[in-house]
Amino acid sequence: MGSRPALLTPEPVRLEQNQLDRIILKHEQFLARRPDGKQAELSFYDLSDRSLARRDLSHADLSEAKLVRANLDDCRLRMAMLVGADLSMASANRVNLSSADLRGVSFRGAQLNGALLFEANLSEIILPAAGETSRVVSGTGRYRRTDLSAVQAQGIDLTGAKLNGSVVLRADFTDAVLRGADLHDADIRNANLTGADLESANLAGAQLAGVNLQGAVLTGAEIDGANFAGANISGAVFDPRALRGKELCELVASAYRAPSDAEINEALARHASWLETQGKGGQRAMLSDADLGGRQLARAQLALAVLTNGKLTNTNLAQAGLAMIDFDAADLRGAVLTRADLRGARLHRAHLNGADLSGADLGPVRSVGTGKRDFRTNGERAKFARANLAGTVLREAQLNGADFSGADLRGAKLCEADLQDAIFTGALIDGADFDGANLARAQFAGLDLDKALLGRAKGL
Repeated sequence: MGSRPALLTPEPVRLEQNQLDRIILKHEQFLARRPDGKQAELSFYDLSDRSLARRDLSHADLSEAKLVRANLDDCRLRMAMLVGADLSMASANRVNLSSADLRGVSFRGAQLNGALLFEANLSEIILPAAGETSRVVSGTGRYRRTDLSAVQAQGIDLTGAKLNGSVVLRADFTDAVLRGADLHDADIRNANLTGADLESANLAGAQLAGVNLQGAVLTGAEIDGANFAGANISGAVFDPRALRGKELCELVASAYRAPSDAEINEALARHASWLETQGKGGQRAMLSDADLGGRQLARAQLALAVLTNGKLTNTNLAQAGLAMIDFDAADLRGAVLTRADLRGARLHRAHLNGADLSGADLGPVRSVGTGKRDFRTNGERAKFARANLAGTVLREAQLNGADFSGADLRGAKLCEADLQDAIFTGALIDGADFDGANLARAQFAGLDLDKALLGRAKGL
């Protein structure tokens, strides 16, 4: 039998912008079910440096297309085929690639901030050999891993996405949503996952050396065989079982310290003296990374204390004096903070899921110091899912990107608060006062806003 003739990879066809615009227009007409429409077939085309911004190419075929430095900002590519495409250095902020086939795609150095890749497939793939049809002949295929190295993807939504075997080296996934994502055997070394939501994600066998997981959520995540060497897990939330496992035990031992009752009492006494003497005596409580979980600290006076990255799960802080405290990235899940004074507190990326803040005051502190400055509570990107905030004062608080899913906000005071991009899905908002609040891009899906007091609210 004679040898198989050599087949060549198709030469990329370069399109001018006006040619591309005509193809996209026809495709948009196809999506609108117009008789003059035609589905876009752009596989193997060279679209480098071209603009697809704000256009709709859902269901289009861009397999192995070259989109280097292309502008895909706000482009809709739902369920599109981009297998093996090259989007290196592309600008794809807020692109919608939900359920798209992205196997073997190169996103190296691309901008994907705020992108939506819900249930997209970014797993590794064997592409046909040069010149082959879509069928891979045994022993001839080209193995390719999806490459997300060095991408800027803050706030990207990869819920349920398949990223197994992908390369995510040095990527910026700050505040990314990766709930239920499959990342097994992925290479995520030195990536920034600060504040990321990895609930129920599969990280088995993943390489996470040097990754920054500060304030990230990994409850329900599968981490068997994952390598966390040198990772920063300060303020990260794991299941108790995972914290005791071989993958994390050494990191946990170095990340948190559990002070004794005597040490805590001494720190409280020195802090009280520091407050009373206005800093001339005593010592400010510096309890960053301390494990205070389950402690009884009701009515404790910890105004201006520093508890960044602290572990305070189920801690009782009812009626405590916590004005201007620093709880950044602290784990306060299930904590009792009823009627606590949290005016001017720092709660940036803090975890307050299931906490009881009913009747607490998170309003501003007025006229502080010789400059008479006002200090607003900062709860940006904080998580209040299923928290009790009934009757809580959140006046003028900075809460952009905060998650109030399933929270009880009945009668809460959110007047003049910054709630841009906040999530209220499933929340109880009867009688909640949003007068003057900034609600731009806030999510109220399924809620009856007539039950709330909107007054002069902006952005709806």
